[in-house]
Amino acid sequence: MRVGLITTTVNIPTVLSLYRKLGPDVEFFVAGDLNTPVAAKEFCDALPNCRFILPQEQERWKSSALIGFKSDSRRNFALLEAIEWGAEIIVSVDDDMLASEFFFGEIADNFDVPHSGLCAGVPGQWFDAGKFTIPPAAQRGLPVHYGFANAFEPVVDAEIGVVQGIILGVPDTDSLTAITNEPRIYSVTDVLRNGFVVRPDALTVFNSQLTAFRRELAPAFAQFYKWQGRNTDIFASLIMRRIMKERGLYTYFGPPMGYHARKSRPLFNDLKSEMFGLEHIVSLSDQINSHDLIDAPVTDQVRYLYRLLYQLVWFPKENHAAAMAWLDDIESVL
Repeated sequence: MRVGLITTTVNIPTVLSLYRKLGPDVEFFVAGDLNTPVAAKEFCDALPNCRFILPQEQERWKSSALIGFKSDSRRNFALLEAIEWGAEIIVSVDDDMLASEFFFGEIADNFDVPHSGLCAGVPGQWFDAGKFTIPPAAQRGLPVHYGFANAFEPVVDAEIGVVQGIILGVPDTDSLTAITNEPRIYSVTDVLRNGFVVRPDALTVFNSQLTAFRRELAPAFAQFYKWQGRNTDIFASLIMRRIMKERGLYTYFGPPMGYHARKSRPLFNDLKSEMFGLEHIVSLSDQINSHDLIDAPVTDQVRYLYRLLYQLVWFPKENHAAAMAWLDDIESVL
């Protein structure tokens, strides 16, 4: 199985030395940005099987200018390079996420062996995986003031489409939780430590900080920070799960673990960047889940979902144009 790790950075991504030790055969794809230091490329060039993609090299893609620079969305171009290389499993990590010892092996096991065990969620109701850390820390991007149905049932031979690992340290929680509670996660419940899946017809989200997914789902992973702020991976996760629903693929929460060593930053800026998602996530979810998907390849299904979003008054039209161009790019290498 060919595994590609993708990230973007405005730092020297020294954490990749750890990932290289843990996965000698994994190919790394690092998308540089306009404000990424030159030393980042020098560092990556010194690592085996690590490709640093300069901003000017990313401009060969049709969507590059539309998506814009100086944002986490440059990760899209690391993904394109990984798909062109032939990655069968894509692992997306942030440059401040420290991986645990059996990181790549645990990811491979989740895709190689169908899950038999706990299955969470209720059809059409929201599920919060953040309830299972110690202390609980709500998963970033979920709607507020919603009841969350954290029911469990058994499942046998559930095929996994996406793996979100366990995030220790600074949790991937919403800014309101971060501001009021300042949670730090050093442990998780046995439920999360043992891993579980969420049924395809429940409503939940995942992030791009410590996540792996199948190649066939890659068209749904595109992110557009310019218009969506801190919701970019959250919106993408809803689109990907809509695609997965048609294929009976489950989202897995559990090992591997990573320690998020995020530095302190202005949390009120995070809150401002999340407001767009808090206002519109339910509308987005309703729009893509209330229509039947066309019988077509994944890329065309994602196009269809973006056309549905285009009909919403609040959805940025420039975002739609960038998404269409990016889908053309990934279709050219799939």
